[in-house]
Amino acid sequence: MRRAASTVLATVFATVLALVLAGCTGADAPSGDAAAPAPPPDPREVVAGAGQALADAGSARLRVALDLPTGRVEASGPARFAPFAADLTVALGTRGAQVRVVGDDAWIRLGGADRWQRLSTGMLPVGAVTGALHTAPGLRDVTEQPGREDVGGVPALRYTGTVDLAAARTAAPDPATATRIDELAGLVSPTPRFTAWLGAPDAAGPDRGRLVRLRLEPAAPGTGTPAAGPITLDVAEPGLPVEVTAP
Repeated sequence: MRRAASTVLATVFATVLALVLAGCTGADAPSGDAAAPAPPPDPREVVAGAGQALADAGSARLRVALDLPTGRVEASGPARFAPFAADLTVALGTRGAQVRVVGDDAWIRLGGADRWQRLSTGMLPVGAVTGALHTAPGLRDVTEQPGREDVGGVPALRYTGTVDLAAARTAAPDPATATRIDELAGLVSPTPRFTAWLGAPDAAGPDRGRLVRLRLEPAAPGTGTPAAGPITLDVAEPGLPVEVTAP
């Protein structure tokens, strides 16, 4: 149970900011009496902007689901992105646990126990989060898919593509960042496929254009301990206050 809980946490850290990318660019309208219709937005920039907005919000309520050979594992709770902190409830079948993370420290409390136990920082690759902040150079083949879907009551548009983490590593600004990107690749494979659901233009104001759901699917075995199946992350209440204290 403890190992399964730590696996879920690792996937949370790897996915929560996996699409936090660079901001958008714009273009001036041509001069003349009648301006030409604006071209459709670049899907890559749309996804990048939604990821950046989530990072700028600084926090959110997360729900992650992961299918393992031993069964489905889910975790949910509020999280602050920098410095990272989270208070998560983990469910594995009929068993459960609570996990608390404050910076580089983490604790787990199994079932209804009163006692918290420390988790090794090696079991929780928090560095993958900051590595994900530098993945913009690896975003590839981003496409808006037709139609729309309801995601937790939010009308959403769906975007698909891949992330080339080797390209992101090459563009890393320093060796420390390159190491964090390697850590991310070890969790979700070097070239994960992604699907991102963004609030549709007619969604309620706070949901319009924001990242509502993210799914990462390993395209090849990772270098560390990759997930057994797709990882799905739902995001709600970006910017909510998050205060997590050590137990």
